[in-house]
Amino acid sequence: MNDPGSLQNLNDIVLPAPVEWWPLAPGWYVVFVVLACIFCWILFRRLKAWRRNTYRREALRELSEICSQGSIAARRLPGLLKRTALSAWPREQVAELSGAPWHDFLDRTGDTADFGTGMGKVLDRLSYAGSGEPTLSGAEFEQACEATEAWIRRHRQEDC
Repeated sequence: MNDPGSLQNLNDIVLPAPVEWWPLAPGWYVVFVVLACIFCWILFRRLKAWRRNTYRREALRELSEICSQGSIAARRLPGLLKRTALSAWPREQVAELSGAPWHDFLDRTGDTADFGTGMGKVLDRLSYAGSGEPTLSGAEFEQACEATEAWIRRHRQEDC
């Protein structure tokens, strides 16, 4: 029984200790720094976009107020559109526009055809109405509110 090749002389296999999680390998620190930089960059871009669109949120809030008041407040729609455009573009580009050039500007920057085809005439009627209440039907007022909201939400500054 003193045979060195005998299976009775074998010992159990000793497993090494499990690899510790801490301290991490240096490559993980590089990965964490890169991920932190990416997160900060995304956060910075989102904050910048949020600040850049402050005028848009304010315009939508005012539009909601106008639309909730009904056609009595309809005369405020053209002014709201002009102020919103002046917030987004240089004064020299927007302030002098009226009539057909203004409608073309709204259509071009809002990627729509609403203002050139009919809504522009409604806006002109609201802009140049006398001191009396402008005559707008309920459907025209709803269309004007919808077109104004769509333009405020969709207009792009780089288009012009």
